[in-house]
Amino acid sequence: MEIKNYGFHPDVLEIGKDYVFGGFSLVPTIELQPDGDWTSFLPMKELQNLNNIEPYASVSFTILNCIEILIKRQYGENRNYSDRFLAAISGTKEGGNQPNVVAEFLRKIGVVLQDVWPFDQSINTFEKFYEKVPPKLYELAREFNNEWEFKHDTVPNNPELIRQALKSSPLGVSVPAWYQIGEKYYRPEGTQDNHFTTLIKENTVFDSYDSVIKELDSKMGHTSIKRFYVKKKPLVKVGFWQRLWYNLRK
Repeated sequence: MEIKNYGFHPDVLEIGKDYVFGGFSLVPTIELQPDGDWTSFLPMKELQNLNNIEPYASVSFTILNCIEILIKRQYGENRNYSDRFLAAISGTKEGGNQPNVVAEFLRKIGVVLQDVWPFDQSINTFEKFYEKVPPKLYELAREFNNEWEFKHDTVPNNPELIRQALKSSPLGVSVPAWYQIGEKYYRPEGTQDNHFTTLIKENTVFDSYDSVIKELDSKMGHTSIKRFYVKKKPLVKVGFWQRLWYNLRK
């Protein structure tokens, strides 16, 4: 059976440079959800395979899902950022990308709102999904970094560390998609991870591919696990230029 790739490549981390939860990390740990359950703060449902397109962008969808959940939990704001933009600027395209690479592009370049660079019914081919991003949007993307302090680290594949990390952030986790027994998804022996998705509580994910909550077998394990931190910077008003851009394009 052919194993489909939904856009995940395993991280290649640099020891002493990349942050690791429970080890060398400068990412703050604030227990926002002591029970590790983020299901009350899920973002807007968006389909990675809208219009039957496979953009191999599960990493971008998942990272932005985590960011949107954190913003909603901390500030009560519903943000919807452009998965299509982040996938394009991070060099995703065919075959996908590494979570650490995409997170670094977000940290350094930023991202625009979904309305500014949408993935909607008009984006009906792979080529349209990855059409050239206008230079002006790179300027608008800076609003994200003007408004938010964003950091990320990697969580070791250890059940106790995962439980601890879930108290401060929903987690991006890699999985073998999708093998099911009963109501749970599991890892067949020898199967490699091919998808990145959002862990919203222990052994439970909110999946970007179909916007469905899925229960995982407790023994599944993950090749890559990412934790995130977002904090609003003081006295910054953003969004005007992005709304103006969107209105001019309509």
